[in-house]
Amino acid sequence: MKVREGYYSEQLRNKSFSDILDVLGNRQRQVLLTLMDYGPLSNEDIAHLLNIYPHQVCPRINELRKMDLVEFAGEATSAVSKKKVSLWKLKQLPEQLRLF
Repeated sequence: MKVREGYYSEQLRNKSFSDILDVLGNRQRQVLLTLMDYGPLSNEDIAHLLNIYPHQVCPRINELRKMDLVEFAGEATSAVSKKKVSLWKLKQLPEQLRLF
């Protein structure tokens, strides 16, 4: 049976991504997927999108930084407090994961 072009690379990509997600806790996974979907966000923005408190996001960002999955993306001004906040983004992922 002939397999369509790209099938095996897609399977590899999906397995690599699921291996990373299997290691993460539920909240870490939610934060990571939110950053993947929306791009650079502050802790407040992530908390708002996930309908949780910002103090629940901060430790997850720190854990993801230690796992080398998230990095600093710049600064912005908070719409709520009008203070500077850090923006976070996914680190440059391996080629197979960026396709997911």
